[in-house]
Amino acid sequence: MTRTNSFFYPLVTLIVVSTFTSFSVQARGNKRCPVPESSVTVSVKNTPAKVIYKTGHSRSDIERQQLKRGLHANRGKWKILGLTQTDFKYSLETSVKYTKTAGGRYCAYPVSFELNIGYADFIVYIDRKYLPGSCEYRAILKHENSHITIYRRYLEHYLPYIKKQVRAAAIGVRPVIVSVPDQGTKYIQEQVQRRIRPLILKLNREANVSNARIDTPESYRKVQLLCDNW
Repeated sequence: MTRTNSFFYPLVTLIVVSTFTSFSVQARGNKRCPVPESSVTVSVKNTPAKVIYKTGHSRSDIERQQLKRGLHANRGKWKILGLTQTDFKYSLETSVKYTKTAGGRYCAYPVSFELNIGYADFIVYIDRKYLPGSCEYRAILKHENSHITIYRRYLEHYLPYIKKQVRAAAIGVRPVIVSVPDQGTKYIQEQVQRRIRPLILKLNREANVSNARIDTPESYRKVQLLCDNW
């Protein structure tokens, strides 16, 4: 039996909203389960993200895009001239093998785990008032690209640790006795998910803090000083 769980974390420049769904599964380890015939396999893939630039939207359009993500468009006296949106996502596909035991129950064995992790395409909005090639356009573009660089840098930093945790968790999962096959799949998958959740939370938290450092009044003032025709 194969089960896939997917998680998405909406990101708007520096904002990260994270939600997890957990469950309780009643499953017992059982020493009577025969030793598995083969070892569990693990695959971790980083899904690449493209950068898509949208230059045909007005300032009010961009503010509406921000509001769609549940964020306030007003930043005091500062107007929104650019916006970067993406989603951090991962999915964990888990394959489990079952054998019947005495009493009509099942012994569930982990067979494989496939983790796909990364960002959705980065969507960068730039106020259409500023034409490509202008000083103002280049300044906004540089600022928004800095956000993308931060997201990618933190993923690159944490990916080796996430891979290590997935493999360690997969090797450590033991066969369990369950009364319903789906219970075993959920239980086995959760053993791996709970090992990688803290790292993913930490990745997003640190990327959030780092992005916040370039979204400050002082940062905006520095951008404004680069050009004259705001």
